[in-house]
This record gives sequence, structure tokens and C-alpha cells, in this order.
Amino acid sequence: MRKKFLYSLISVCVVLQILCSGRFVKREELEYLNKRYSGVYTVIKPVEISHGQLMEAGMKVRLYFRADSESLKVYAYPYNALREEALGKNIMHLFEEDFTDEEYVREVFEKKLAEILLLY
Repeated sequence: MRKKFLYSLISVCVVLQILCSGRFVKREELEYLNKRYSGVYTVIKPVEISHGQLMEAGMKVRLYFRADSESLKVYAYPYNALREEALGKNIMHLFEEDFTDEEYVREVFEKKLAEILLLY
């Protein structure tokens, strides 16, 4: 009886883990964003990158994107540095709550990004 209960409990946990582990932004969309935003951008207004630290307006940067099951992160690094060697700074972190119906929408994301960056 106890083994049966334990087996059922483990099965339910595994199923819930599988159902809840979906990505907030699909892999294909992440690849699109990394290609679409591969150019050089100018920061148009100061962006807080750490407690009290700002990325100043006028700075030229390149971008890359990361996503997990709950959020989308935008990182910026100096435009003249190699991505592999540069230390990217998180300039935007969006969660489900930042989107209508708690679903990622490209147009909403692009509008938010355009508020802080301009293609150089």
C-alpha cells in the first residue's frame, strides 16, 4: 500500500514538472531575437544595470538574449568587444506579468526595447 502511494506521488510530481517546465519564450523566437538584434545599438536613456550602477545614454552596445521558464533577459555588452569575452550586463528582465494575458508577444517586447535602445 505504501509503495503504491509513493509510486503514485512520484508519478504525479514528474507529470507536473513536465507540464510546468515550458519555456516562456520558445527557442525559435530566442534565435530570431539574437539574429534580428545582432547590430550595434545606442542606449537612448540611462539604464540601471546594478544597484546604483547605470549604463549611460549614448553608449554603443550589442545585445544577446536569454530565456527560462519564467522570463526573458536582455544583456548588453560594449559594441567593440567579442561576446565570448565581454561581460554582458542585464538591461531588461521581463516576466509573464509584463505581457497581456501573461504570454510573450514580440510586438510588446520590441516596443519596450525601443524605449531604451536605438539602432546605431
